[in-house]
Amino acid sequence: MKTNHFVFSTIAFLGLAALSFSTARAQFADDALRFSSTGYGVGSRAQSMGGAYIGVADDYSATFWNPAGLAQMRRLEFTGGIINTNYSNDATFFGNTTSSTNSSTALDNIGFVFPVPTSRGSLVFAAGYNRVNNFTTGLAFSGFNNKSSIIQSIDTTYDQYDIPFQTYLRNSNGYTVLQNNLNQQGTVSERGSIGNWVFSGAIDVQKNLSFGLSINIMNGTYNYVRNYIEADSRNLYQNTDPNLPLDSLYLRFNKLYYDNTITSELSGINLMVGIMYRYEDILRIGLTMKTPTSITIHETYSNAGQSVFDDGVSYAQSNDSYNDYGVQSPWVFGAGASYSPIEGLLLSGQIEYTDWTQLQWTDNSYLESQNISLKQEFRSTLNYAVGGEFEIPKTDFRVRAGYSFKPSAFAGDPTSFGQTTFTAGAGVLLQDNVMFDVAAMFGSFKTFHNNYGDAALNLSRTDENISTTNIDFTVAYRF
Repeated sequence: MKTNHFVFSTIAFLGLAALSFSTARAQFADDALRFSSTGYGVGSRAQSMGGAYIGVADDYSATFWNPAGLAQMRRLEFTGGIINTNYSNDATFFGNTTSSTNSSTALDNIGFVFPVPTSRGSLVFAAGYNRVNNFTTGLAFSGFNNKSSIIQSIDTTYDQYDIPFQTYLRNSNGYTVLQNNLNQQGTVSERGSIGNWVFSGAIDVQKNLSFGLSINIMNGTYNYVRNYIEADSRNLYQNTDPNLPLDSLYLRFNKLYYDNTITSELSGINLMVGIMYRYEDILRIGLTMKTPTSITIHETYSNAGQSVFDDGVSYAQSNDSYNDYGVQSPWVFGAGASYSPIEGLLLSGQIEYTDWTQLQWTDNSYLESQNISLKQEFRSTLNYAVGGEFEIPKTDFRVRAGYSFKPSAFAGDPTSFGQTTFTAGAGVLLQDNVMFDVAAMFGSFKTFHNNYGDAALNLSRTDENISTTNIDFTVAYRF
């Protein structure tokens, strides 16, 4: 099932009433996955090589990719970068395709690396901030739905929190003729990000073999806004009876405006352990293990609905509430290698394994009871990436390229639902101590969402073709 934040479920509102209107709307698998995933990684050099960096990791970004790689560094380094994200979505809804875009610019990373002088081997510490996931998305859809209406899915409690009932779109017996043959349109915007304050260290435990550890203290925000309209575009509901009772106003229905907003504050902590073996300047092999992240989410949300009838009369209703819950992400295991067959050429590759069936709700008894269903939503995945870097002879310029593929974590999704990314970039070294790097990442994948109801019924489904373009710029000063 893939049901986005497009609507509250019936179960959620029953829970809302039972727990003094302060408990959760239903959380969906998309939510748990969103807060547990990482994006393209950090650092322009790493990103331009497709993210195949576990077996390279010889700059500050090793704090994210493989902390054991820090042991390669012999000079102090200060680094910082910004990233621009552009998201484009072509959504098909009942035969109509609508395009939408969204964009953001934010800090990618900032950090400091400090090698400790030693008589032999290496001891290096690093600290900084890494932005590990970006929630920037967009969606727009419009089409005539002859199968269903959102009115049947918003609520069934018939009280002050029941928007259709309070706005005369359903009568006191729970009946309405507004069950299909309506035009539906909407826009969705998501923003926010997750970042880690990271503290890392690496040490050579023997010649050419290093061990590293990163402690990640996570924080972030997530914001969701949906504006939805359902309309009698074909004038099928035109009762002109001047004495029509309020309980039957739906017989002259014109439009329903239904808006939802969600704001979440996120926090958590995890560890990453890495090892790296180095063979001269030719071969490096890295292994990483990231522990589960215990993520705490404090969420506030609001729903507002307004009905409009053919005679111009309208009624509005809104409600606000909050919810606290947790998500525990799975273990993540990675392996990578880099190989330099000739001077100036570096080739790299890596794989990353995640068993998404281990994803769980925590800190909320109702949600924890849904963990068996959540387990059935997901599968394990094996991400892979390859990349390369070539230093142009007799210059200080380097060019890079890469490719990565991340399969969809949802059980049953086809290969086309996995994210394919092509990358390119370049770097220039100035006076042996300032490095400028730029990366461009071009991603694409398919997905779908249901505005409401059981996903298997596809009552209001958007089929989406998504493309992303990310430009990352990093500068590092070594002294």
